Amino acid sequence: MEYGSGVVLRDLWHRLPGAARSALLRRGAEADRWVLDALPGRWEALRPLVFGEAEYHRFAGLAAGVLRCALQACARRAGTAGELYEALRDRRDLRLMDPAQRLSADVLLRMARPDALVAGGRPWFVELNVGPNLYGVPGLEERGAVFAGGWPNGTLAEPPSTLRARAAALAGTVPVSGDGHRRVLVPTWRADSGIAAKLGGARALRRYLRPAAEAAGAAGLAVSVADLSEVRGGAAGLWAGEDRVDVVFNQFVGAVVADGPALGVLRDAVLAGGVRLFVPEASCLLSAKQVLAWMHEDLDLYEPADRALIAGHVPWTAWLGPGQSPGHRRRVLDRAVRERAGLIVKPSCGHGGAGFVAGHEMTARDWLGLLTRRSREETLVVQRRLVPDSTWMHFRGPDGNRAVARVPFVLSPFLPGGRIAGAYVRHASPDADRPAAPVNTATGAVSNTVLLLRDPGRRVPGGGD
Repeated sequence: MEYGSGVVLRDLWHRLPGAARSALLRRGAEADRWVLDALPGRWEALRPLVFGEAEYHRFAGLAAGVLRCALQACARRAGTAGELYEALRDRRDLRLMDPAQRLSADVLLRMARPDALVAGGRPWFVELNVGPNLYGVPGLEERGAVFAGGWPNGTLAEPPSTLRARAAALAGTVPVSGDGHRRVLVPTWRADSGIAAKLGGARALRRYLRPAAEAAGAAGLAVSVADLSEVRGGAAGLWAGEDRVDVVFNQFVGAVVADGPALGVLRDAVLAGGVRLFVPEASCLLSAKQVLAWMHEDLDLYEPADRALIAGHVPWTAWLGPGQSPGHRRRVLDRAVRERAGLIVKPSCGHGGAGFVAGHEMTARDWLGLLTRRSREETLVVQRRLVPDSTWMHFRGPDGNRAVARVPFVLSPFLPGGRIAGAYVRHASPDADRPAAPVNTATGAVSNTVLLLRDPGRRVPGGGD
């Protein structure tokens, strides 16, 4: 398979007409605040990033190829989810995982949102983010449509809708019964962490999930919306009220659900085959950053095009952890010490930026001590540190004050069913004080979206500053 090795992603906002840009920013600053679900009280970006439409779709090919190569690395080490869990020495509590789940791309890669840092215009995939609990931030899609509608003659296009693409992928998983019945459950749930906890209650969670439920209905599915505590059944199947459920739209992992009995009912139904999860919990295993290290370990085993893809778009990554051979451990530590200033370390199964450390911020002695100490208890990855591209962004704060700052960003394409649909952007906030820190909403990053310039090679009338 061939990939676009020359993919260049740059923010093309400056290609748009200057007067129109100013007017859009002014209208955005004067409008009511865009309150993004579960992210209240932060800075907001006053305009989207703009990429060339063709480059965006070539970028999609890179993202899908990296995910496919990741699954190949896993399949060299395991045939089932249970075997992969053991190979990773994963200790996450994946309560809904079926250990017998085969490592199928169609199933495990049903919902992914890999994180890419763009350095020198080249996208580098630093995390894979595969699993059910990928926040779609429905408000961003509505916002993108408003921005696109503000430009005459279709200058800017919306990317494919994440909501609609995810609903289409969901519809493709629902079997058709003899009576044509195809029912999906969109559940709410009680939790101590994750999106449900951030929103603060079932009513807010139901509002958050409403766009997903409406998109599922538009895709031809019968939709039930109910709390997990109201669902009954077990090995024989799952019912919401009088309706038997075929597939559960699970935007959560089992470990966050606070309702043990309700989770037990769902688990029994899943493991007995009485109901399907839209995204099997086994897919979470592919989010382990150790998988990126395996890809580099296996570089010579890939076909030439895949080898070039990994070398050119996945930064060098290696792992340290329990069960590692002494020789492998020594080689990784030697390189990590030698190249400390150009590396970062993070937990293989961490999230939200927890445990992230940049080597250049530590002394050589402390760096070696941290790596040896932490890797005795958990699997870590060391990864080449990237200096991401930045762009000028206009922001508005909760108090209405505005700021303009040059900030780095993370670009995360959604790939429901293996096809790109939308993208989630995070910027460092304009008051960020740690340039080396990960750009993550848990550490104050600002959420944003993208729009597409149909023909970036053509001069836009009235463009320029």
